[in-house]
Amino acid sequence: MKVTVNPVTCIASENCGRIAPKVFGNPPEQGGFVELLDANPPESEWAAVREAKELCPSATISIEADDTHTARR
Repeated sequence: MKVTVNPVTCIASENCGRIAPKVFGNPPEQGGFVELLDANPPESEWAAVREAKELCPSATISIEADDTHTARR
């Protein structure tokens, strides 16, 4: 999984940082706007990343499938 964020569309709801704190941050010094901490999170974080994407009110989070990982299964 590859994660990207569009900081221009972020509205600082901070949902992502609460749901997947190992992948997204919302630093107060940046006004709570999204900061991507891990663009290639481990599989153990994938469910949280997907939930954060679904709950993002501004569609700031994008997920690209990791084809190499799925090919190994």
